[in-house]
Formats: sequence, structure tokens, C-alpha cells
Amino acid sequence: MASYLHILGPGAVPGVAVPRTWIRSPAFDTTLLAAPMIAGLLAAAAVGVDARLFPILLLADLWLLGYHHVVATYTRLAFDAQSLRRNRFLAFDLLLIVTGVTLTVALTAGAWVIATAFLYLQWFHYMRQGYGIARTYYRATPEGRTPGSRDLLADLLIYLVPIYGIAVRSATMGDRLLGLPVRPLVLPEPILTVLGIAAATSVIVWLGQVARAALAGTLDRHYTAFVASHIVIFLVAYVGTTDVNTGWLAINIWHNFQYVLVVWMSNAKRYAGGIDPTARFLSRLSQPGRVGLYFAWCLAITTVIYAFLDRFTVLVLGGGVAVTFGIYMGINFHHYIVDALIWKRRKAVTQAA
Repeated sequence: MASYLHILGPGAVPGVAVPRTWIRSPAFDTTLLAAPMIAGLLAAAAVGVDARLFPILLLADLWLLGYHHVVATYTRLAFDAQSLRRNRFLAFDLLLIVTGVTLTVALTAGAWVIATAFLYLQWFHYMRQGYGIARTYYRATPEGRTPGSRDLLADLLIYLVPIYGIAVRSATMGDRLLGLPVRPLVLPEPILTVLGIAAATSVIVWLGQVARAALAGTLDRHYTAFVASHIVIFLVAYVGTTDVNTGWLAINIWHNFQYVLVVWMSNAKRYAGGIDPTARFLSRLSQPGRVGLYFAWCLAITTVIYAFLDRFTVLVLGGGVAVTFGIYMGINFHHYIVDALIWKRRKAVTQAA
């Protein structure tokens, strides 16, 4: 592994840090780092002080960030005719398939199967997004701009800490998540201990690496702070909070907030050259100075779609809990699949270019 201590370009003077690039700008990079983390931790703290705030904050999270972040995926899939033709299967056909399968399982095997799958798939989704954003921050560092370079120690703890976290939560959460029946996988105590030692060791070694880089004057603060925030939010959500729902709320806000910011940035970069005649609506919303308008439109579209879905489940499907649960979980599972595919596709296209 290329050491994080040597983030100097070829020919640079030892001990003098080469200026970093930015994911987008100093203000955006800092916002992406700080705002989701602060929002998630404040929500958890507020619920810890007054549990009656939980349903209010949950509703705000779902409508302002959660549903929005699912719909934001479609700004990359089907917001113009060309994208719609290219991604029709992913955007619509796969949605119907996944929702149909999820609904069938919920009605036959039981809601606990879907809720348990949701617990672990969502955890994996969170972990992978954290890894992806950490890699984005890393590529903005001088060392990260070297083709093929990696920070393997940071990559390792980005996975080890969440794995330990979900193992602890599974052992302590009981059989309910957000009121849904779950059957968590409880690991034997010796395995849980080994995971804890491995996670703690990776964090300690990483902190030593960070300290050495700071003393050498080569520490990249944004990248380091994001890796640290990833560690903190997973420990708070899965280990530090006794109530599973409070922990879930904290990390869900963190994840959703990050996602809508990253998708906005991606669209802004995509249409940085101006209005695209093949995607006039989205490219207009993605121009500089229209951030508020972009989020207002996305929120409006989100409200219309989920309000329709809510009425559809009541008026057409009878509003049964199992049916509604199956449909909403199907949408979530579809999002996890599509989200993994579109970002990998984007990476492949970028590398080819």
C-alpha cells in the first residue's frame, strides 16, 4: 500500500504538502462532510432527550430526505428521453420485478423475512456509500490523484467498524425494528469479541497513521475527517445507542442527506457546460445558482409520487399493511440494486474516457 504519509507529487519537496483538489469546491466538500453528520447526531440527541420527538423526526427524515433520495436516483436514470431509453429496464421493469417478488415473499413467507432483509441490506447500502464517498475524498488528495493508489488501511476500517457495529446491534436489538418483526443473526460471543478487537485495532493503527501525517504536515483534513465521521456514525448508530430506532434514525439521516448532495453534485458536473438540448429540464435545474430550485422540484416530484402511491395502496389495494409494506420495501430494494449499478457504470464510463 502506498503510505498516506507520502502524499507528495513527483519532485515535491519532502514534508511540504501538495495542495489538494476539491470534490467540487471548499464549501461543498465541507458541507458534504459536516451537514449530514451533524443532522444525524442532533436527531439522535433530540430523541434521547425526548422520545416523543421520534415520530416527528422520522416523518421529516422520510419526506424531506428518504423519499427524496430514492427519487434522486431517477434524475440519473430517466429524467430525459435518452436516459429513459437507455435505462428503461433498470428504471421501471426491474422495479416491477423486485416489488413483485418482495410483495410475494411478504405475503407468503411473512413480513419478518422482508424486514430482516431490510435491516441487513440497508446496513450494507450505508457502508458501501460511505466507502464510495471516502474514495471520492481520497481521490482529491495528492496521493489519491496517482492512478491505482489506495489507502488500504482506511478502506479496511471503513468495512470493519460497520461489520462490528451490525454484529453488536444484532445481538442487542431484540426482535423489532421500527415496529417491524425481525430475526437478527446473533453471532457467538467469541466471534463478536474477535470482530471488536479487529475493528479497534484498525482504528488505533489508522489514528497512528493520521498522527504521523499531521506531524509531517501532509494530512488531508477533509479526507481524514470523512473517514472519522464514518467510524463515529456507525459506532453511534449500531453500538452507542441502546434504542435500535434512535440509532437507525441517526444513520438514515446521515445516509439520505449525503446521497441527495452527491446526486446534485453529479448532475451539476454533468451539465456544467450549460443547457443540454436532450435534457433541458434537468440541465436547467442543475445550473449554478439554482440549487434551491433543484431541490424544490425534486421535493415536489417526491411528494406527488409518494402521495399517489399512498392513495393507490389505500384505494386500489385496500390499504392492507402487508401489501403496503411489501410495495414500499420493494421500492427500497430496487433502489439498492439500481444505485449500485449506476455508480459502477458511471465509474466504468469515466475510466474509459
